[in-house]
Parts: sequence; C-alpha cells; structure tokens
Amino acid sequence: MNSFHMTLSGAVMLALSGLVTGASAQTVDIAKGKQKAEVCMSCHGADGFTAAAPAIPHLAGQDRDYLVKALTAYRAADTRTDETMTAMAKPLSDSDIINIAAFFSSLPPGKP
Repeated sequence: MNSFHMTLSGAVMLALSGLVTGASAQTVDIAKGKQKAEVCMSCHGADGFTAAAPAIPHLAGQDRDYLVKALTAYRAADTRTDETMTAMAKPLSDSDIINIAAFFSSLPPGKP
C-alpha cells in the first residue's frame, strides 16, 4: 500500500470514529443547565464566582469534564462526600449533571 492509500485509509478511519463518538455523545443544553443550576447559585453565586462563603469553590470557567466528575462523585457519595453537595446532587440525572457542568464552564472565570 502506498503512502497516499495509507493516508486516505487513516483519514477515513478518523472520520468514522468521529461519527461514532458524536452519535453516542449527549447533546448539551446550557439553557437547561442554567435552569437546573439556579439552586446552586445560592451558594456558588449567580455568576459562578461570587460564592456565599470563602470555602465555597468558584465554578465559573471550570473544566466541564471536571465538573461532571465532581457532581457524579457527590451524587454517588463514595469518593466525594459533603452533606450539602450530596443532597443537592442525589436527584440529578446524568443529563442534568452534563448540562449544569456545561453552564458553569461556559461562564467567564472571575478575578481571583
């Protein structure tokens, strides 16, 4: 096989893997995330940065995947435990968590 065919074959495989990944990925809805996150804003702030207390983390601009993992862990209450966060995360569906994470990660980070 010459290099042209190898390159073409690689490009086709890459395109197909992207289609499979895209088809299985969930659609993110930032508006739904904002709506679900309203309860979060009482502690983390409406801007995701102005928290109610210094110990409460800033969520604005955080990595979406990190937020998904954190909320999922709080919901499971096995690797992350916090009475308030576990209570808040327990009723969330996987879609809710993804959308909330997308909302907070879409916000501009505040000034430290």
